[in-house]
Amino acid sequence: MGCRPDSRLSLKSVCTLVGVAFAIIASISGCSDGDRTEKLSNALQTDAKISRVEVVATIQKDVVHTTSQPATVHPFFQADIISKISGYIEDVFVDIGDAVKAGQPLCKLTVPEIEKQREQIHARQQRLQAEVKKSEASVNVALAQVRASEAEAEEAAANIKQVVARLIANKADLKRVVGLVERQAVTIAMLDEAQATNDVSEAAKVSAEAALRSSQAKKEIALAERDAAEAEVATARARHAESIKEGEEVDAMLQYTTLRAPFDGVITTRSVDPGDFVTGASQGHGLLRRPLFHVDQQSRLRIRVAIPERDASEVDAGDPAVIRLDALPNAPIEAVVTRAAQRLDPSTRTMLAEIDVDNVSGQLLPGMFGCATITVTTSKDAIVLPASALRTDSVGEPYVFLLDKENKIIKQIVIVGADDGHEIEVISGLSGTEQVVDAFVGSIEEGQVVEVVRSE
Repeated sequence: MGCRPDSRLSLKSVCTLVGVAFAIIASISGCSDGDRTEKLSNALQTDAKISRVEVVATIQKDVVHTTSQPATVHPFFQADIISKISGYIEDVFVDIGDAVKAGQPLCKLTVPEIEKQREQIHARQQRLQAEVKKSEASVNVALAQVRASEAEAEEAAANIKQVVARLIANKADLKRVVGLVERQAVTIAMLDEAQATNDVSEAAKVSAEAALRSSQAKKEIALAERDAAEAEVATARARHAESIKEGEEVDAMLQYTTLRAPFDGVITTRSVDPGDFVTGASQGHGLLRRPLFHVDQQSRLRIRVAIPERDASEVDAGDPAVIRLDALPNAPIEAVVTRAAQRLDPSTRTMLAEIDVDNVSGQLLPGMFGCATITVTTSKDAIVLPASALRTDSVGEPYVFLLDKENKIIKQIVIVGADDGHEIEVISGLSGTEQVVDAFVGSIEEGQVVEVVRSE
């Protein structure tokens, strides 16, 4: 804070000086001319050495700390509408200044190649669906073969049991005939017949066992064919599902042919006409492309304020604020700080604070400029001095002149706070009971005795 020159002299001070001069002249009126000149000179020199000062008393009151910074109105939400796909503009449904609702169509593109791609995918889906049905039929055939081979194996197992039973009976007959032959009760021909019958049963058992193994092998083959058919069904179904996903992707891309408003707002720019060719985001190859539309949400606005570093730590959500816009000088807006970034921008050393305000009436417009005064803190019973009582030394340190009981000057270094141009808060250096020098005539320095005069 700069030093304020204090060279004021009250009317009473001037009268006092004039009176002193007349008194001196009267006291020496009886002297010779030489004596009067000498006495007058000495008296004036003595009186000039005593500077006259005005003093003020400190006061204590609540001091509101505020910060006033430039403020700019912004939309609460804003969006650049860019096409995701390339195509020709078929129709445009809105223009600048139009109010739109979320989801409302803004324009429509035509992309014939995507339509053809969708038809191809639909035909592929029909073919794959037929392959699925064919594979399912193969599974049914394989299951029938499995059942047939299982029945054949069961029949072979039953034949084995019969053959084994017959073989056991034939072996018993052979053993009985052998005994009869040894006792010569029967002829050798009967023994040969019994032996032949036993041999036939042995051969029948071997054949039945071979038939069982063959039916089991057929069953394994049928099971393998069933598994292969089921795998083919799974593959066909997977291909069909993949084709469905491709169709859904194409359908999703076709939805991008209609550009819609992302939220309720106002169209503020339009840069496209029917027949224009637009390049999609996926084909932009990183090139900067102009948005087709710009949408602002203006029913609610953000007022952004850049808080300087010295005040940033004091500004928080909920702090009262008054916004005065250049376009509406007679309509201040009272609000509160909605959010603060809680970090400084390294390039500007400022912190962004935002104040949300309703704008249902549409009186405010994005881009309006003004000033926001934010109340950051309030100091209770703070010591306050007139701004004219504060001085600064050669290095910019603030100080004040005090008077002791003998009217001697004391220089006191102070730390100051809020300054509104008329009054200054003293944070440190004063207790509140001192007499502080305000205006004075001439020059004063520490230790000098001065005369106190009342200010008019």
